[in-house]
Amino acid sequence: SAFWLYNLLLRLCSLLALDRIVHNTHMQPLAALGNLCTASLLLTIDLIHSAIRGALLFAVDLIDVATGSGKNTGRKKLGWHEQRYATSPVFSDEGGYEALDSAATLATSTFPIGPEELIAKAKRVLAAEFGTKAGADPAALLSDDFQFVAPIVGPLSRAEFVRAFGSFKLKEAFPDLRDKSWFAVDPLEPNRVWFFSRAEATHTGTLHFGGRAIAATHKVVRSPPQAQSLLFDREGKVYTLTVGYCMDKRIGNTEGLGGVFAYLKAVGQPLPVKEGQRLYTPSVRFEALERLGKCAEALGYDPATRKRL
Repeated sequence: SAFWLYNLLLRLCSLLALDRIVHNTHMQPLAALGNLCTASLLLTIDLIHSAIRGALLFAVDLIDVATGSGKNTGRKKLGWHEQRYATSPVFSDEGGYEALDSAATLATSTFPIGPEELIAKAKRVLAAEFGTKAGADPAALLSDDFQFVAPIVGPLSRAEFVRAFGSFKLKEAFPDLRDKSWFAVDPLEPNRVWFFSRAEATHTGTLHFGGRAIAATHKVVRSPPQAQSLLFDREGKVYTLTVGYCMDKRIGNTEGLGGVFAYLKAVGQPLPVKEGQRLYTPSVRFEALERLGKCAEALGYDPATRKRL
């Protein structure tokens, strides 16, 4: 039982502390005891949660099998497109470091659209707001098999994406929005244009999301640096759009969130789920493992090498 495990851990911690304190004057037996006790409690919480979650997810799966529900949700996402083009890497040795020679690598590309033209196409797609801007035609920019793939949301089809993105009306909610993007063609995947952004905007208009109209808060949104990309087919249409992949969660005021989640977080209307609160929310199991490591350190051991500090 959890109570028996708790008592066992307490006794073990006491024995270890008494044994090691004789050999190491820098020991922290009280801290070790505290970390071990709290780790056992966290693991108990995780065990109970996992048991309940497993039983309920089994029931969910049974319902999905019986009714055909759950497609392209949570644990049952549709597959995304595989890589279509690749180059042979060419390396250069400068300063003792074997770096990828981007220009030489791109020269091996068999993709029919060159880097400069590809970047120009990417900018036109962004200027047209992926086909949702007034007068733009999504079908002229996005392929029939288009997929939108964000860290949490997606893959979405062209119709789903255009309907959702067009409803946000970001430029109306944030008239001064500037992505501050810069562009590069992937030398190893020559049909992909990467664009890196550090978007900043002020919420002075109405933001629409999930049927809600969020009135202007006049708050400033400072997104973290994000890695985003457009993948083009041979006809010059986008078949995959990836956005919202945070590169440094310390930057900005969205706690590492990107995409639309960042705007909602910064204006004080985050989604009521863990994924909409911050980039990373550690599980209780992870915290328990961290505390076990701290317990080892307090007893004079390096948890990574298991050797005495």
